[in-house]
This record gives sequence, structure tokens and C-alpha cells, in this order.
Amino acid sequence: MARLRQLYPNNYRSSGNISAEVESLVRYLNAAELGNKTVAELLAQIFNDEGVFDGPIEFEKDQAGDIRYRIGTYTNTTEGWVSLIAASELRGEPGVTAGEIGAPIIHSRLDIVPTNGATTIAYAHDASDELLIHKDGILLREGVGKDYTHSSLTGLVTLTVAANGVANFTLHKIRASLISGYNRVDTDVGSSQAVFPFAHDDTASLQVYKNGILQRKGGAYDYVHDPVSGTVTFNLAVAPGNVVSIFTVENTAAQVVTGLMMEENYVDLTTGLIKLAKIAIADGAIAQAKVNGLVTALASKAKLTVSATTPLAPAQGDLWLDTSAGSELKIFTAAVWVSLQPDTALPSFNSANASHILKVNGTGTGLMFAAQDLSAAVLTSTKGAANGVASLDSTGKMPVGQLPAVLSSTSYALLESGATTNGTKRLSRIFKQKVDLTGIAVRTGAGTCSVQIAVNGVGTGALYTASTTPNEITLGTPISLNGTSASVTIDVIVSAVSSCSALDVCVSASLLTA
Repeated sequence: MARLRQLYPNNYRSSGNISAEVESLVRYLNAAELGNKTVAELLAQIFNDEGVFDGPIEFEKDQAGDIRYRIGTYTNTTEGWVSLIAASELRGEPGVTAGEIGAPIIHSRLDIVPTNGATTIAYAHDASDELLIHKDGILLREGVGKDYTHSSLTGLVTLTVAANGVANFTLHKIRASLISGYNRVDTDVGSSQAVFPFAHDDTASLQVYKNGILQRKGGAYDYVHDPVSGTVTFNLAVAPGNVVSIFTVENTAAQVVTGLMMEENYVDLTTGLIKLAKIAIADGAIAQAKVNGLVTALASKAKLTVSATTPLAPAQGDLWLDTSAGSELKIFTAAVWVSLQPDTALPSFNSANASHILKVNGTGTGLMFAAQDLSAAVLTSTKGAANGVASLDSTGKMPVGQLPAVLSSTSYALLESGATTNGTKRLSRIFKQKVDLTGIAVRTGAGTCSVQIAVNGVGTGALYTASTTPNEITLGTPISLNGTSASVTIDVIVSAVSSCSALDVCVSASLLTA
């Protein structure tokens, strides 16, 4: 029913009636104003020029978790909000159990020792049941020509080899029809084989048998498995004639729960996030590789050790906060720890330390300022100088010009047995050498003769008498020989032989710098 009414319809003959009508209209329009805005201004906030609703409408969840809204444009974030629904009323449909297994997957165990000669065991089961049968703990194989067959119609398990009255048989049923994760593969090994195909995922739990004996998983035990390639690999190849059985029994049916998990028991009402305590994640269960960029980030970061002792086996770039004497940050570089706070290691100094150098103290535990000790230093001006030191050439060797003229001394000898005859006799030949002949010593075992030094067979210098008395002479002027480019022979010329025998000649020489 309209609230605006005409007071005097068709009766405006007096100014009083007109005034009353106008006053009534003004009061109605004033009552329609909100926030000092006219009806037109209010409508303009939510409708466009064509009269189509244009909002704006905003929704938010406040700090208490309640949902609220506001319509229109506001100058700040706190005005105009209207509560829509409280957080306590926010919840979805009740959870629904999609399904469950009402009994164990492996069930109905039977332990029995059949009588001697028995070939059947009564064991009622459905056609959909899978059987697990062990004999004295060893897993048997199903099939004609193998260990047993079974029939759900007769409820019998028929043994291929009759019982001996001693062996214990254990039978189980598997509800294969109620699960989606049962699989069994038996393999008769025909040739040496290590890898056996068996499709499975990374959540599968496998049972692996060799000749009915349960094997252990692990690189140090019997086998490993790889869900990516779908294989089981024995650590030692299985020889021909053996049997490998692999199976898995798991409930992989999806369990679905519908509805929003918005109760305060599960969700933080302030942030809307599921509480971490409600998520079953074991400590250390999330691998570093599963966190985006974490492995790369950790590999590129330096390791920081805080201790009073030197870290063991540091890597290049590692950091150490040394707390042995305060707190000093160090970095490991070039096989040593280098302080990143040198100001904390520098000793105090004053004008008395002018021109001093910084060096490690005598105990190797710190730094100190000290005068520079040059007493053991070699001045560059002494290189190649008298009473100085030798210099080295570009190859690290001493230049020839700084070597002594005589490098060493040697002797060239001749010792004859029997009678001595006149003639030229060879002592030695030199090559790539410079030699000064500096002396000669001669003697005989009997008789006398004359001896003269010869170079390349040409006599040089005086004749020296050789007798039974040794005659040793230092040459007044050495005889210089240069065999650096062509070889030179060192000879002696023997003459004036008189009943001479057992001639002994020795020529001394100095080896010169080439």
C-alpha cells in the first residue's frame, strides 16, 4: 500500500489545500533520504542509466569468520557492512562414508596336518576368493602340474603330491572381489634371470618369494623394486629351475568424503586454512625435492656453524661464527678460515707504531704491530755483485758469467805394463768441454824415458824425465784445450826409452766454465 497519499484530490481551490499537499510530498521525499543523499542519488549508486542493476556489492569474511556484505561505494573499508551469516553457521553437507571393508582382506585361516596319503583338503570358499596356501611355511603354487588346484563347487583343495602325514598346511582366503589391489605372478625361471616384471605403484607393499620362501627387500638383502619401470630385481640372479612368486594385497578403493570442512575443529576461522595438526604428515616426511626450488636453494647457500671449535670438513664459502673469544664471523676460503671482521682482530696502535708492519704473533693466536726486520733480507743491489749473491736467468738458472772459472778438477792417466816403447800414447779425448792441463806426474817400474804432453798428437811444452823415482811437476803455464765445438785428444809422446818398463803417467786438469 502506497504511503504517499493525496489529501485533497481535485480540490485545490484554496491555497491551504495546495500547501498541505506540497507539505505531504516534501515529508515523503525527506523520509526517503539516507545519508544526506536524495532518492535519485541513492538509486544512481545501484542502477545504471538504463535502470539496470549495477551494484557494486562487496562480500568479505571478517576477523570473527562471519560473512558480511555491503552495497554501494564507500570512502573507507569499515563503513556499510551488513552481517549475512555467522561463522558458526558455515558448514557443508554432513560427511558421507563412501564404503568400507567389513572384514579382513586375508581371512579364514586353516592349519591342518592331512593324513598320510591324503590328496584333498576340505576348505569351503567362493569362486571369487583367491587362496594362499603354505606347506610348512613355504608358499605353494596353484595350477595343474604345480602344487595344487581348488574348486569352490566341491569346497576342496586338491594336492598334486599326496600328504605325508607330517607336513603342516596353512590356508588363507583373499577377498579379491572387494579390493582393487590384489595381483599375483608366479614365474618358472627358465634361464638365469634377475629382473622380473610386476606392475605396481610407489605405495604398493610387495610379497616376494623364491621357491616359496619369503625374501627380504633391500640392496643388502634379496631384492629391490622399482614402481617406475614396474620391476622386481634380485640382487643375485635366480638360476634356472627356481620359482619366483610376487603378489600384493591392498585396498586401493577410493574413499570419498563430501562437504566443506569448515568446523572450527578442522579449520582456523581467522585464516580459513586447514589446521596443520589435522594433516597427517610425519616429521621429515616431505622430501626436499618436493618443495619447489628448495634443493637448488640449499645447494647454493653457505653453511653456517656456530661453535667455539673449528668446524670439521668445511666447504669453500662456508661460514663459522667463532664463539671461542666473543663472536667473530669467518669464511672458509683457500683452505683457511678468514675473518670477516678484521677490525675485531687488529690490535690497538699509536704513534710509536709508525712504519711498523702487521704480523702474526709468536704463538700464532693473533695479530701484532712490529718493526720490520730486514736483517735476513737480500738487497737487489747485491745480485751479481762482489760479496753479494748470484742472480738467476729467465729459466731460474745461474748465468754463466757468474760461475767460477774452474768448476772442478780431474786427472787423465796412463799405466802400461811390460816394456815401454817410443811413440805417441792416448790418455783421453774431451768433447763439449774446456780444460786447462795444470800438471804432470811420471815414473817407471824400471829404466828411464822422456815424456812430453801432446794435444791432438802434437807435442806441447817441455820434456819430463821418467824414472823409478816419481817426478811430479806443476805446469808454470797451463795448457788450455777447447773441445766445445770439436773433440780434442790428450796424448803423451814417449822418447829416449832406456830399459824402460811399467810406465805410469798422470796429467791433472781443471774443468772450466764453458
